[in-house]
Amino acid sequence: MTEKDDRRVLDDSDLKNLKTNQNVVTVGLEDFQTPFQNSEYKSKEGVRVTIIGMIVNILLTIIKIVIGIVGSSAALIADGIHSLSDLLSDFVVIFSIRISARPEDDSHNYGHKKIENLASSIVGIMLFFAGAMILYDGCETIYGYMNGVPIANPAMITFYVALLSIISKELLYQYTHRVAKKLGSDMIEVNAWHHRTDALSSVGVAVGIGLAILLGDQWAIIDPIMAVILALYIIYIAVKIIYNSVNDLMEASLSPEVNDEIKSVIINCEGVLNAHSLKTRKLGSSKAIDVHIMVDENLTVKEAGAIQKEVERCLKNHFGDDTYVIIKIEPYLDRKAEREKHILEGL
Repeated sequence: MTEKDDRRVLDDSDLKNLKTNQNVVTVGLEDFQTPFQNSEYKSKEGVRVTIIGMIVNILLTIIKIVIGIVGSSAALIADGIHSLSDLLSDFVVIFSIRISARPEDDSHNYGHKKIENLASSIVGIMLFFAGAMILYDGCETIYGYMNGVPIANPAMITFYVALLSIISKELLYQYTHRVAKKLGSDMIEVNAWHHRTDALSSVGVAVGIGLAILLGDQWAIIDPIMAVILALYIIYIAVKIIYNSVNDLMEASLSPEVNDEIKSVIINCEGVLNAHSLKTRKLGSSKAIDVHIMVDENLTVKEAGAIQKEVERCLKNHFGDDTYVIIKIEPYLDRKAEREKHILEGL
């Protein structure tokens, strides 16, 4: 889980493949940048989608708990508490978005974007405890039922509230997930999954309430059984979120696919003859790139510097203006010719 350092100098076949890579559009690259790559837009859009989620969570929390009490549904009350955990995670996300949007300063030379990874892990932990709570309640209800404790038959209105929760939270997940993908924000993606787990827990509640109402009290045990199954799934998602967040905090490199995309962008920049020692990592929703490029050894310092600026511009146009880029220039060496020269000198 460490920062990747690809020190291998690309050979001729590598260069040819990267030059002809059809997965990266380089025509007009320097003139094109979507609004989702702008850091200010990312911050505003992230806050907006989270506030919408907060409003939905506030309404659902109140409705579920009140109707759960009136309609004698312990499962719906527990589901309302789960929605409350979603609301708390929304506050965490908004706080971290505000902090991560702050510019670099004397004490944070790389900005404040790492707080997004920290916030993702916090939301993951909250999700884990929400799943654990649902698991505990479900197991306790099953144990009580097996020992003769009856499960109350809920009112019909609780079933309708559960359906409302499923529909609203799944729509909220789809919306938040779409925005997270466009912004490239893992933190907002984590919050989207928090919405989906709430929808899934409501599925268990709806199934249990529906069977209890339609088939009688003897089927009420289905409610806690479904809750246990869904709680285990929620815990699995939470552990996955926590692992990925901690991995990013430990400077894990970007995926091999993204690294290949970075190499292709660099090699397609005019004046770049080769590249090596690529190091990548994540800074919140941004990317950090450290690479050595090779240019014609006969170029002046000014000409080589212009190529360096062009590579930086290409990378930021492709991955967003909040991308951190460090480029070191080296003279291009024909490794094959160098090896042949050393062989001849050794004869």
